Parts: sequence; structure tokens; C-alpha cells
Amino acid sequence: MNPRPLPTSVAVIGGGLTGLTAAIRLAGLDIEVELFEAAPALGGRTRSFFEPTMQQQCDNGPHLLIGAYAATQALLREAGADQYLHWQPSLCLPLWDARRGHFHFQPSSKLPFAPAMLLAAAAMPGHGLSSAIAMLRLAAALQRSSAPQAEHVAGWLKELRIPGQLVSDMLEPLCLGAMNEGIDTACPLSFKRVLKESFAGRKQARLGWFTAPLQTAMIEPLARHAEKLGVQIHTGHRVRQLEEAAGKVIVDDRSFDKAVVALPPFAADRLRNRRTTHETRAITNIHLWLHQAITMPAPLVGCIDGTGQWYFDVSQQWGNATPGKHICAVISADAGHRESHELIELCLHELSLLCGSQPQLKHSRIISERRATTLVRPDHAVQADVTKNIIDACERPAPGQLPATIESAVRRGEIAANCCLATPHYQRYPL
Repeated sequence: MNPRPLPTSVAVIGGGLTGLTAAIRLAGLDIEVELFEAAPALGGRTRSFFEPTMQQQCDNGPHLLIGAYAATQALLREAGADQYLHWQPSLCLPLWDARRGHFHFQPSSKLPFAPAMLLAAAAMPGHGLSSAIAMLRLAAALQRSSAPQAEHVAGWLKELRIPGQLVSDMLEPLCLGAMNEGIDTACPLSFKRVLKESFAGRKQARLGWFTAPLQTAMIEPLARHAEKLGVQIHTGHRVRQLEEAAGKVIVDDRSFDKAVVALPPFAADRLRNRRTTHETRAITNIHLWLHQAITMPAPLVGCIDGTGQWYFDVSQQWGNATPGKHICAVISADAGHRESHELIELCLHELSLLCGSQPQLKHSRIISERRATTLVRPDHAVQADVTKNIIDACERPAPGQLPATIESAVRRGEIAANCCLATPHYQRYPL
């Protein structure tokens, strides 16, 4: 029996990373694809903006990559954009707190990976043998197929008898960074998935970052790649009509075989006239431009119990001639209770302690993405609005799936493209 023919036309609604990925994968099969983006430019939450005071492109906030971002790396390599990725040779996580100063989690590259991880945990100040043994228990738990029974990450870590110092120094910052949620409410099954993929081996257990603004490093190369494959891109076009009729999908009075909805959940629900129930969290990025460069010990530093959870030397990551002049502090799961001037003063004070010199502020800009990520919740497993011809590619992570990240956005796009087809045409990475 021959498989059903491929669709001849697909509308992709949403020009963020998920929509671009779906469009590229479908157009690669010689399917006619039209992409509709309401904003004047592509990129969604990964687009860059122009900062007029400093006369430069700027991202809402820095994006930290991990070696397990396999789908992202493959896509950018196809688009010729992997030149904008910088990877550590091996894992080094620089950390700082006011009491212990600078230290790091850095497994030795000369030892087998597993014992190197244990020794690295034991070597951190305030840790020792108890942290190494706890890492063994955690590694064993990651290999078990059974799901954590605890309701939240904090309970799971307590069941595993993970010492509080290891939680506060490593696991809680990783949970905030990956899940945009604290350990008291985050889903343990998805966090287990994050840890397992991130530390599966030496190649995965490393950090990376973009060496240029996201518009240059990712969105523009992907848009050029899409157009080269024949994708018709319509920016500044907000879709008002989406419905099925006579085996077709009507998008603003135009007929397509299929449609992929790659919007934020609240926008997709508004388009489909549904009530939005998705829980989100904000991420706040405090951009600080300085008169004089300061010396950061690394391109990024995790700040334990600080106002800024991560400090990124953006100018160093982007290879500027004078590193240390553009610093960005990131606050995940930000409740937004502090005034702008207070945030800036707190971050400048932390920078002075972290770097040993007083930064002189030239310009600042605070960007708070109020709905930066949709949180992992059990009801997302049944909420996706998947029909025969309208494929939901929205960010609705369910327990056990990856949380909202660049990698999950790419994977959602690939899965949506495959859902348009009668049979899969390429290997996809699971959510």
C-alpha cells in the first residue's frame, strides 16, 4: 500500500524559532510553505533589538547553551550559522558567593567522566566526600526508568538525601536556569530529563554561547535558509482567521492543506477563541554598560544567593575588543517586586564584589519578559489542540518533556513538520 501523498501547501503561523524550524523542514521536502509573523521582524522571543543609546544590536537576554542541544546544533549547521557558536572544550561552571568568593565546578578532562564529576563536586569549598557520595546517588536515580514520586524537585532531592550545600550551589541554579522555576514548585520528572541529557557524557556536559546577537547568529541565517528553500515569509501579518473546511485549512480566506500553529499559548488560544490557562514565569535581564571595563573571571558566572543569578560578560562572549564593558545580570522566575533603580544598584554592588572594582555605569536597560516561559504542568498533556489538518506546535511542556528552551523550540518545530506528513521523513529529537 502506497503512503498518502505529501501535502502540497502548509501555512506556518508564527515566525519564532519553532515556526522557522517547521517551515525549513517542510520546504526541504518541496512543500509550498508560507510563514505568517505578526511582528515586523522574525524571531519571537529570540529576536534582537537596536539599543539607540549604545548604537548596537542587543538581545533581551543572554542564552546559555548546553552540549545536549543536538537539534539546535544540527539546524544551525545546515543554515551555515554554527560559526556563531562557541563551546567550552570541557565543562567549567564558574561560581561565586560573598562568603567563599570565586570557585568552580570543573571535572578534570584527564579522568574518566564519572569519577571526574564526583571529584569536582568534592573539591568545591564547603562540600567534600558527602557531595561526591550524593552525586553517586543522583547519577543512579537518573539511570532508573521509574519516575520520581515527589511532587516537586525539592522533595525529590530530599528523598535522594542530597546535601543542602550541593542543592544551593548547583542543583537549584540549574533548575532555575533550565525550568525558570524554583525547586519548590518545579516538576521533578522534567528536571530529571534535563539533568540526564545535560550530563549524559563529556560531550553533552559543557556550556556554550552565541558570539553575536541572536538576530545575526540565528534568526537571519535561518530566515535566509528558509527563503532559499522557497518559504514565502510574511512579516507584519497577524492571522485573524484559522479554521478547517472541506478538508482544507482556511487562513485569512486563503486555503492550505495543513497549518502549523507556532505561537505562544496565549496567542494561539486567542486565535482559536479559547480561554488561556497556562502558567508562565518572567525572566528579567539587567543590561549594564560601563564607562571602564571590569575584569570578569569568566564569560559567565553563577552568583549564589545573589540578586543576579547569572552575570554574563556580553562583550567578552561577542568577542568585542574591550571585554567587560557590557554586563548582563539575569534573574529567572522573577516576581518583579523591586523597582528598576533598586535592581540596578544591587547588581552594580554585586559586580563590585565579584570583580573587585567599582563599576561606573554609563547606561542601563532592564528588560523583563513577563511571559518568558510556559511552565511544565500535567494538564498540558491533554490541552494541545491537534486536529487532522491544524497542528499545534505551541509551548505546552508536560511532565517528562523538556522545559521551554531554544532546544525544545527547535524540537517542537521538527515534530510539527513531521505531524504534517503521513509518515516521518527524517529522524526527529523527542520532546
